[in-house]
Parts: sequence; C-alpha cells; structure tokens
Amino acid sequence: MQDVSETRLTFKAATLRRDSLQQQIYDHLRSDIMTGVFRPGETLSSRSLATELGVSAMPVREALTRLTTEGALELTTSRTLRLRLLTPEDFDEITAIRTDLEGMAAERAAEQITGDSLARIGKLNDDLTAAANSGDADRYLKANATYHAEIYKISGWPLLLSMIERLWLIVGPSIRTCVPDRDHMATSQGFHDAVMTALTKGDAKAVRAAIVDDIQTAAHDIRAFLASGQKH
Repeated sequence: MQDVSETRLTFKAATLRRDSLQQQIYDHLRSDIMTGVFRPGETLSSRSLATELGVSAMPVREALTRLTTEGALELTTSRTLRLRLLTPEDFDEITAIRTDLEGMAAERAAEQITGDSLARIGKLNDDLTAAANSGDADRYLKANATYHAEIYKISGWPLLLSMIERLWLIVGPSIRTCVPDRDHMATSQGFHDAVMTALTKGDAKAVRAAIVDDIQTAAHDIRAFLASGQKH
C-alpha cells in the first residue's frame, strides 16, 4: 500500500491555470479530504501545502479558509487548522442525515438510470472490487467515493448532490479509520454488489436499502473508533 504522503497533492503547479489557481487548489484539497487522504485531527499548514504544490501560500490559505467555513477544518486554540474531529454525537447526526439523503439520491438514481449509466457504474464497481481485493486503502477510498458520487449524480438533483458532498467533506477523514481493515472492505463491497444487482433489476427500493445498509454498517465501526478516542 502506498504511503498517504506519496498519494496526496501529486499534481504539479505547471498544470494549474493562473486564472483559477485558488479554485483548483481548493478542488484538490476538497477531494483529498472527502476521500480520506487526510486523517481526523491532522494539522494542515498553508506554508507546507504551498511548498508541496510549488505555489505561493496565498491561494492555499484562501482554499483552507473556504474549507473551514464549510466545516471540514477547525481552528485550534493554538491558531492552527486541523481536520475536524468528530464526537460520536456529531457522527450520529451526520449518519442519520446521510442515510436519508444518500438513500433518496440512490433511489431516484435507480429510477433515472440508463443503459449507458448502468454500464459506467458497473465499471466503477469492478474498479472498487479490485481495490478491495488489493487491500490498498488509498485506492479503495478514492474508488468508493467515486462510485457513490456517480450513482448520486444520476439522480439529476444538483442541490441534493451538493448537500451529500458537504457531508462527505466533514465525514471523509473519519471513514479512513475503518477502511484499512480487509474484513470491512469485503463487507462494504458486498453492499456495493447488492446495489449493482438492484440497479440491474430496476429495483429502486432495494438500491436505497443497500446504500443505507452500507452507510450504517460502516458507521458502527467508525463510531466505535471515535468513541474510543484513539488515533489511527
């Protein structure tokens, strides 16, 4: 498995367009947070990130400010920024909202899906299966986020999608806490396969149920970790 430090912030400053530098840095950091590249409580320094990216500190600082406003980061008493540390109660609230919103998006996606969309989701599920089998947590986390996001996009409701993404931005680092466990990845992949079966049959209710089961089963492990107060 690749070390996290080797997988994040890999794009080069040369690929960034001057007119959207801050936006691209924001998008990149946002994606890394949502896919669990960063860990709960990890401190982020605009100076260190700017050095890694080969850019000035200002656009990085602006991106971090946006992410703080959106609830992904929090300011510590020492005036440093860190990935938000969720309490078990915070996590319970997020999980309850996620089950409703993601279940709704999945059910609607099943009603809207086309043959081309189904084929695309099937390919993403194959990628996710390979990631789970490899035991590579970084690969699995990215594949998992992509798989869920693509299903929800098919719902055709952009406001619903933005609300789901906001929740993933807050909970993404905590999802990493249980993913290194191969048994967890195998269990989760069983739910993903159930989603594919239900999508193929056009069973919207079953799609929703499988998504909700996936969220709630993972939530049990994540909450136990948060309640223990340990650091992964």
